[in-house]
Amino acid sequence: MVDAGWDEERVLFTPLTLYMEYINLKYDAFLKEKLKDLDLTTGDLTYLINIFYHDKLSQRQLADILYVSEANVAKIVKRLEKKGYIERVPDEANKSRKILNLTQKGKLTTYSLIKITYEWETKITNGFSEEQVSNLKKILYELTQNSADF
Repeated sequence: MVDAGWDEERVLFTPLTLYMEYINLKYDAFLKEKLKDLDLTTGDLTYLINIFYHDKLSQRQLADILYVSEANVAKIVKRLEKKGYIERVPDEANKSRKILNLTQKGKLTTYSLIKITYEWETKITNGFSEEQVSNLKKILYELTQNSADF
C-alpha cells in the first residue's frame, strides 16, 4: 500500500479511510504477535481497555460505545469473565443492571495492554514532535466524534 515514492498530489488524493485501514491492519498484526502468549484477541483488548476507562459501565453502555450488539458484548464478556479478567456485579442503584469491573488479573493485564498500545504509538509517531502527536490525537478524536453521527 505505502509507496515511499508518492508525490504530494497522490498523497492528498488518497482517501483518508485507506490510510486508516492500512494503519489498523498493521496494528492488528502487531497486536496479534504481542497477545499470542496472553490468550487474548485484539477485540478483547478493546473491551478490556474500555472497561478500564469507563467507571460503572453496563453491557448495554459498552455495546453503545463500541457500536456492536448487546449479544456480541454478552458473548465476549462471558468469555473474559470465564478467563478471570472481568466480573459482573449488581449496580447498587439498579439491582437488575450489572456493572462490568476488571478483576485484579484484568487490571494488571490491561495495564500491560495499554503499555503495548503506547509502544505501537511510539513506533508509528517516531520523528513526530509532541505537538504533532497532540494535534494528531485531537484531529482523530474529532473524526471519531464526527463518525459517531453516521
